[in-house]
Amino acid sequence: MSGARPEFVLLAAELRTLRERAALSITELADKSAYSRSSWHRYLGGTALPPWLAVRALCRLADEPTPRIRALWELAEAAASGRGAVREAPVTTTPAETVTAPPQQPAAEAAGPGPRRRGRGRWSPGAPAVICVLALCVALAVTTAWQRVRTQDAASPGAARPSASGFHVGCVAGACTGRDPGVNLCGVEPQTLLHRLTPSGAGLEVRYNPLCRAVWARVWNTRLGDRLTLSEPGQPTQSIAVHNTQELDAFVYTPLLGLHRGGTPLTACLSESSHTAATCYRLTAH
Repeated sequence: MSGARPEFVLLAAELRTLRERAALSITELADKSAYSRSSWHRYLGGTALPPWLAVRALCRLADEPTPRIRALWELAEAAASGRGAVREAPVTTTPAETVTAPPQQPAAEAAGPGPRRRGRGRWSPGAPAVICVLALCVALAVTTAWQRVRTQDAASPGAARPSASGFHVGCVAGACTGRDPGVNLCGVEPQTLLHRLTPSGAGLEVRYNPLCRAVWARVWNTRLGDRLTLSEPGQPTQSIAVHNTQELDAFVYTPLLGLHRGGTPLTACLSESSHTAATCYRLTAH
């Protein structure tokens, strides 16, 4: 496991602890979830990032609340996608929400305090502290950089801006509309403006990057034919549809939607193939 990412190793140690608590063998775990024995060997060994649905299934089997494990999984997913092992910045907006269908109680996936358990894997005892210190340093640097950016004269509104980590985002505001959040590095160190569990069980988030001044929506635990849209009055609607089975266990993202002003009203909707009406959430991005 020496070549594994430290974020994977930390997550794998927690997953092994949950499996032991649930008193499940690898075969039993595979039988009770949608994932094979070979997949679980990789997930528990820290050599592969498990899908969130696999982690959530193990949490349910071990009777473990998901927020703390979700935080560890987000760190590992961020490292795997190249966004860096940092947690989301605190949400700075208070969105106003209107729901067309009564949603289930949303699953709060923010990181929560609580004791950490050690697994039996071979990993450095100092790894969690190092990761947390790095995450805190990056978060403080992002806050400082954003305060500095806000005081600069917006002479070139579409120009790329540097982040606290030294990279340049690929677009700003209206120049981002229709672009890919990952390619333009707007998916690095984002804020989550909205996190909801839809009535069908799909997860939906609206995310925002203050350096790009752009938002996008993402959804997971979807079904074939589902369609996600993000819109702002007077701007082109951004959308993405689930067309193949490989997307069912992954995040599906809309293109970026650049914000032109503060207090922008946004609407995120998930249309499902088996339903006639979409489930929509309205919020305000500042």
